[in-house]
This record gives sequence, C-alpha cells and structure tokens, in this order.
Amino acid sequence: MKFAVVSQDFETIGGKTGKARKFLVYEATKDSQLKLIEKLEIPDNEPTFHDLHNDDITPHRLNGTILITGEAGEGLTERLSRRGITVYITSETNPLTAIQGVIEGTISTVNPTPHKEDGSC
Repeated sequence: MKFAVVSQDFETIGGKTGKARKFLVYEATKDSQLKLIEKLEIPDNEPTFHDLHNDDITPHRLNGTILITGEAGEGLTERLSRRGITVYITSETNPLTAIQGVIEGTISTVNPTPHKEDGSC
C-alpha cells in the first residue's frame, strides 16, 4: 500500500489538505515495515487538490494513494475518491502511528470540516 501524509514540516501530520504541497510518502503492508519513499513537495507549477476542485481528469502525483491528514473539508473525500484516493482525517500527529492504525484498522478519525455559508471552508 502507498500512503501519503499531509505534512507541512515533514515530521508531523498537518491539515489544509486542499492546498497542501508537502507530503510524506510511505510504502507499507501488513507483513512489512513502513518505508519512507520520499518527502514530496508539489512544485508551484503543478496543481493542488484545491486547484483540481472541478477537474477529475488532470493527473495528480498522489492519485491511487491512501491519504492521511489532520483536516479536510466536506466533499473533498468524495472528490478524491474519484482519483482512487482513500482519505483518513485524524487528530493523530505521528505519521507512523497513523499509518499503522490504518493498516490495523484502529486509526481514530474525525469528521471533515463543514463548509461555511459562503461556500468557503
């Protein structure tokens, strides 16, 4: 399994998934240890998930991953699922603990951030 963790400092789980540009990318299975593949920083000339809000066609580097974040707005999970991305929103801050929780089915999740009346997050 390939995991992407939103992380502004490349150490802890962060939020603001739609506009995030920094991710820790891991590979793991139930039978193998977690392996950090890369500290990914999406360049400014590539779209964020927010930029792709109404676009399911343009490729994103994290298509097909399991995405772990500290915060995401309503609707994001559904939009990312069309890209083959499964989203876990958690209050856990340790990436390794969160990934292990996903693998074991024990991760504690939180609800998405509701949209405000004006349509913003």
